[in-house]
Amino acid sequence: MALRVVGGSARGRPLIAPKADVRPTMDRVKGVIFSMLEAEAYKRGFEPDEEGRMAAGLAWPRVVDLFAGTGGLGIEALSRGAEHADFVDSSRDSIEAVRSNVTKLGFLPQSTIHQSPADSALKRLEPFDLVLIDPPYADESALSAALAALATSGGLQENGVVMLEQRAAATPPSAIGALVQLKTRAQGATRVTLYALPTKS
Repeated sequence: MALRVVGGSARGRPLIAPKADVRPTMDRVKGVIFSMLEAEAYKRGFEPDEEGRMAAGLAWPRVVDLFAGTGGLGIEALSRGAEHADFVDSSRDSIEAVRSNVTKLGFLPQSTIHQSPADSALKRLEPFDLVLIDPPYADESALSAALAALATSGGLQENGVVMLEQRAAATPPSAIGALVQLKTRAQGATRVTLYALPTKS
């Protein structure tokens, strides 16, 4: 299965997958995720700049890719103009794949890589602008722990957004702590849902 960066400065560049059995986010789904994020960034008044950074990269410059696997989602954010990405995965194989991918694409200086459970990382890291969550579909306990940590840890900046990827048939939570659901969309076998703090009136 060929995996590539979908948009931005590294568009079309290939990614390697970990040796372990993982389920990387497919290119078409990455396109949907970042299309939804771009639309949300435009709603907030951001537009691409003259240096080629896309609206989402400007709106949410500091990103964390939880359950990173290949690192494809965080790399996609960097390619589109995010300033820094933290990659979190508990698997050594995944961490090695992430390190190889960010090095090959020239994003290592903008990356911090953590071999850690997602919930533990959220409790100790600084708040992020964009949290990307693509857990193993079968590991519901890992997702529950990550969402609980996100709800209680203050892991998201006030103007931040959370992206949750699940099976298309899944019912995404209506809220994650104080975060409310902005929109949800099914693409093939996958469902993508965005969350943020309620807009102040």
